[in-house]
Amino acid sequence: MPAGEATAKENLIARRALEHQWRYGMKSVCGLMLTGLACLTGYAEGRPPNVVIFLADDMGIADAGCYGCKDIQTPGIDALAAAGVRLTNYYCAAPICAPSRAALLTGRYPGRIGMSPFRNIPSAMGEAGIPTVEVTFAEIARTRGYATAALGKWHLGSTYDTQPNAQGFQYFLGHHASCIDSFSHVYYASEPWYHDLYRDRDEIFEDGIHLTDLITREALKFIDQNRERPFLLYAAYGAPHYPMVAHARFMEKYAHLPRARRDYAAMVAGLDESLGIIMTKLRTAGLAEHTLVFLASDNGSPSPSRRGEGGGSNAPYREFKTSLFDGGIHMPGIISWPGTLPQGQTRDQLTIAMDLLPTIAEAIGAELPPGLVLDGQSWLPLLRDPAAPGHDAAFFEWNGQTAVRAGRWKLVRNGFIDQHLARQNRAAGDDALFLSDMERDPGERNNLRRQHPDIVNDLVRRLDAWQAEIRPAAAPR
Repeated sequence: MPAGEATAKENLIARRALEHQWRYGMKSVCGLMLTGLACLTGYAEGRPPNVVIFLADDMGIADAGCYGCKDIQTPGIDALAAAGVRLTNYYCAAPICAPSRAALLTGRYPGRIGMSPFRNIPSAMGEAGIPTVEVTFAEIARTRGYATAALGKWHLGSTYDTQPNAQGFQYFLGHHASCIDSFSHVYYASEPWYHDLYRDRDEIFEDGIHLTDLITREALKFIDQNRERPFLLYAAYGAPHYPMVAHARFMEKYAHLPRARRDYAAMVAGLDESLGIIMTKLRTAGLAEHTLVFLASDNGSPSPSRRGEGGGSNAPYREFKTSLFDGGIHMPGIISWPGTLPQGQTRDQLTIAMDLLPTIAEAIGAELPPGLVLDGQSWLPLLRDPAAPGHDAAFFEWNGQTAVRAGRWKLVRNGFIDQHLARQNRAAGDDALFLSDMERDPGERNNLRRQHPDIVNDLVRRLDAWQAEIRPAAAPR
């Protein structure tokens, strides 16, 4: 971003920050930093850690070996889990791509930043997305002198002031739309079709190079170019999102599976191989113990009735992408920092995508804009101490659905029970308010609203209060 634009945005951030106060009694930034930094070996050595974020696209929680998958081999993801911590109750912010990504980058609920429920899919060129005033984790890293790169799927706006270069990323190579063909890099999910591959703000052509390989190639270059300084790399792969066009060698490997599962498995295999290549690069460059790595998916795997996509598994959770039942929002989440964080462990606390930004800020020793309202909290305390608390509750909304997870209870209001491009099927009758005991029934099969009316009323009240806070015009519904 030109110097003048950067200064203008910094001033805008500063003015905006003064209008907010920390919510829910969050500790002051200074106290948080002092507590966390005393335990971080990276700072004892005088250099903050590198940060690498891997984001899969439409990958179900049951599609990696470390989460129980039996028919797709994921040695790269499994090795990352063995070297770090699996978050077993990690939730994305929304059951669809753009608002989920916006929350991940900003630490704020999608509704708080205008990305939900309808300003959600800035796919066509020239459409705005995440508001420029929002502060991303890349901008936080830039305050500490980090080199920053976004590679792959952006899907958060293609106007001049909403592209990655305007949101804290010094370098970008990828696409702006929701999905493109892996080899031609053409967006053809709807008409008119158009080519969508850019380096920074300039269109480029890399015909015939698989998008997954292209992202990995650029990631390796970025690491080489910045190995002597701290860097933040956001690698947002397009796999295994539709259209599922994988390398022939992966298709052959999984030829024994049903067609939809074969295509999906081949896309996951390419993603997993790329993750392994990048992790090997960090090790051979001597950077592994100086790098915090996070892996997640943006939302659940789609229903087979959506363009015939299917192929993924959200088991044991119910429903698919776009639904606020857990199949749409309960995601794989793995964090690793060898030598600093535990290895081969799990954490069952309630964690959310908005926690990533404050986690990065604490890990790298960055101060946040004074008074910035965040909905996330750093994971470092619970990663160091298994008894540390997670979130008391997490809230969700999308396209007329709302949901809250609070302890063992989860309430879904007007939840989708299937998803198709031409229709949206919702739970009806008693099931329009669906209460589940997630400890006994993680698959959300048994509606307990009649047995626990007081719990339902309390959760409805909390949902309405949350919507009124983040988006006053939306509540109550």
